[in-house]
Amino acid sequence: MPGIRDGLTDRKELVIINVSLRKLYVNSTMLEKTCKLCGNSYPRNTEYFYGKKHHSNINTFLYSSYCIACDNKRTAKYKKVYYGKRKEQDLKYRRSEHGYFMGMWQSVKKSRHGCHFRNFEEFFKVWTEQQKTYGNKCPYLNIEMTRNVGNLNMNNQRSCPTNISKDRIDCSKPYSPQNLMFVSWKANNTKGSVTPMIAKRYLGFYKERFGDGN
Repeated sequence: MPGIRDGLTDRKELVIINVSLRKLYVNSTMLEKTCKLCGNSYPRNTEYFYGKKHHSNINTFLYSSYCIACDNKRTAKYKKVYYGKRKEQDLKYRRSEHGYFMGMWQSVKKSRHGCHFRNFEEFFKVWTEQQKTYGNKCPYLNIEMTRNVGNLNMNNQRSCPTNISKDRIDCSKPYSPQNLMFVSWKANNTKGSVTPMIAKRYLGFYKERFGDGN
């Protein structure tokens, strides 16, 4: 029956056409990708999208949901916020008592002059014991000591004359519980590398020339 056969042939051809059109549509959409941020469509390749191979299927390539331009903007914004918070938190810690003294401890334990402290707790104990007698004042100059870190022109403890600094009482000996005092940076800088022997000789000459007066 020619009529039925012709109808079947026509239906078969329609199915083939529909399948072909569907494949064409799928292929065309696979060739492009729309950025979720800006909404623009670009060719699906690494010129417009960051991508990487699938971890379990090396034949599959995964592309970012954002075009490269938008991806870079998102990354820059994230870094600005993230590192800004990190910097703020870090500065807050370095200005705290524990953070400030931990910074000095890191320097002391690696000092070329030697360190006879077993740990940070033993190092910090010198400060707590000193506070019982002098409070937060410099034992040498009797001025209030500070922990200014990160301020303008105060990027480290040496930039501020009133900042707490570590001083080896006898600079010819290593850091130890007996040979450590916390003083203002101004006092420490003035004292320099003067040993007790040199200081004693200096005072002897001073008394010889000027007496015991101020």
